[in-house]
Amino acid sequence: MKNKRQWIYNPFERVAGWWALMIGVVIMALTAIFGKINGIAFDGVLDVQPGSFGFSASFAMQAVVFLALFLTMWIAGVCFSKSRLRVIDIAGTMALARAPMLLFAIICFMPVTPAGLYGNIPRLIIFSLICILFAIWMIALMYNAYSVSCNLKGSKAVLSFIGALLVAEIISKLVFFFLLSSLFTNSPITGSSGIINPPENITVIADSLTVRQKTENVVKAFEQNNFDAITVYFDETMKKGLSPGGLKIAWTQVNLTCGKFEKADIDSLKETHIDNYDMIVVPFSFQNNKLNLQLAFNSDGKISGLFFKPINQ
Repeated sequence: MKNKRQWIYNPFERVAGWWALMIGVVIMALTAIFGKINGIAFDGVLDVQPGSFGFSASFAMQAVVFLALFLTMWIAGVCFSKSRLRVIDIAGTMALARAPMLLFAIICFMPVTPAGLYGNIPRLIIFSLICILFAIWMIALMYNAYSVSCNLKGSKAVLSFIGALLVAEIISKLVFFFLLSSLFTNSPITGSSGIINPPENITVIADSLTVRQKTENVVKAFEQNNFDAITVYFDETMKKGLSPGGLKIAWTQVNLTCGKFEKADIDSLKETHIDNYDMIVVPFSFQNNKLNLQLAFNSDGKISGLFFKPINQ
């Protein structure tokens, strides 16, 4: 019985090196496939969420997560272990430690995955609880993999593992949002020179532009992934709170969850005036959901609020 339990939380005393790596690679490949089928995004070392994407994005997520995890654990081992480390042991055990995510992806064949960004709340709660349980199991496996492959124990092992895990999570997120965002969002529109064509008049906020014209330029900028062009219209508070990089992260997250952006229905634009603000609503269509882009223009004609909300809100 003890040996059976050991296979659940610490199989690395028996399986390591090339065997562990080969098994782990197969597990991650299957996780990518089942994740794509069930709409589960593993967009971070510790992150799991409902999402819509292609097979290329699904496999890329698994590869980035593994490389970030392996490299950070190997560096931590080199820094804190006095033993001679085998790189293949660290790579193999970390790959195998991702096994709980495959089981989680398979379980999601059951009706527990919420559809879209604002899905069924009971399903979202069930999904979150199951996700937490499997994440705890995976973290326990990762720690044991790190402890065994790097020959570390005690507080040194715990603290260095936690630090490496957090760094791996940050690295994986940065890679997804800044290097691989094109896998989740619409491809930028390019000209013959290969440079994104900026929307007309976007670089300068002209007093002659109406709120509708500014909104049209913002929509064009979203279509072209030109986030610098959008923030040109922000007021000072918005510029401080939401940089072009932050806007890109938010846009990528919406695309990851709702599917790739398809089109904006600018002809259905609605404008209302509340207090001292012009409120603009433009329907945005994604592969698996529809959201409203809501813009709030202040009395100076600058954007002081930008939100994506469900159509019915």
